[in-house]
Amino acid sequence: MAGIKPKHHHSDRDRIFTPEEIVKKLIAKIPSEEGDSWCDPCYGQGVFFNNFPTENKEFYEIDMGKDFLTCIKDYDWVVTNIPFSRPKEFIEKMSNRCKKGFGILCLANSMTATRLEQLESKGLYLHSMTVLYIREWGFGYRTDFYVFTKEKQNKFEVLIV
Repeated sequence: MAGIKPKHHHSDRDRIFTPEEIVKKLIAKIPSEEGDSWCDPCYGQGVFFNNFPTENKEFYEIDMGKDFLTCIKDYDWVVTNIPFSRPKEFIEKMSNRCKKGFGILCLANSMTATRLEQLESKGLYLHSMTVLYIREWGFGYRTDFYVFTKEKQNKFEVLIV
């Protein structure tokens, strides 16, 4: 079907960039405090990083020679849109490198019951969840933005039976 262009402007499923107006709303859901350190593990076009509410921030981007999966530094908040093909590795690493919590934008089916149990066993609890359908991406799958914190709240109950 020559001449037909996809709606989206990414080259593969790991190069899907989040619209800035959405990122601003998602970052506002992080219960951060002044002086907190922030990390964007998947810089991409920098939309998360550039909207963090601090100058105390750092980014990683494998295409720039900085691989977050080899990171040994801890941050108060680790927040990003992960590569959709590697949820297990990024959820694991983000949960290990955060001091207060992390925010992750991923396909809805990436946050499995097993992963939720593993995070809770590490002392990370679901703080908030935002359901997104971003038409601009052109693929129609639901994505969710999860915020996990080390402070347990009674807002959410996760039942795994």
